[in-house]
Amino acid sequence: MQMSKKTKGDLLVENTGKMVSTSVREISPTGIKLEYNSQDQTKGKYKANGVSTTTVWLKTDGTAEWETKGIETTNEGDFIAAWGKGTGKNTSPTTQSWEGEVHFMTQSKKLSWLNDVKGWVEGSGNQVTGESHGKIYEQK
Repeated sequence: MQMSKKTKGDLLVENTGKMVSTSVREISPTGIKLEYNSQDQTKGKYKANGVSTTTVWLKTDGTAEWETKGIETTNEGDFIAAWGKGTGKNTSPTTQSWEGEVHFMTQSKKLSWLNDVKGWVEGSGNQVTGESHGKIYEQK
């Protein structure tokens, strides 16, 4: 993974996830495609709980490409959809780091500002514990 050329703005949220299931979707000489389903908590400029599905293409050279889709609900009942994609790399035999773009959509009047935000996420995960942690910044 190359150093990001994106300019990070303000921290929007931090997200922690716990994997609840993993599916092997494809195996080929160039890599393995996995699908992770997780339960997530988001804290920062808004607070919410949700679920997400992330598809990861683990390449044989230790790099990866990922795509994620998720939904979140705040304690007040506001609903947020989020999706994104990016790249990653192994940092040890059982850990990874990643970065990429994230987009949001909501019909909440209180959170409508999210509809205009393009986020930049940086995070890491541990396959042994099934935990992940990411920070989403406003992309400038």
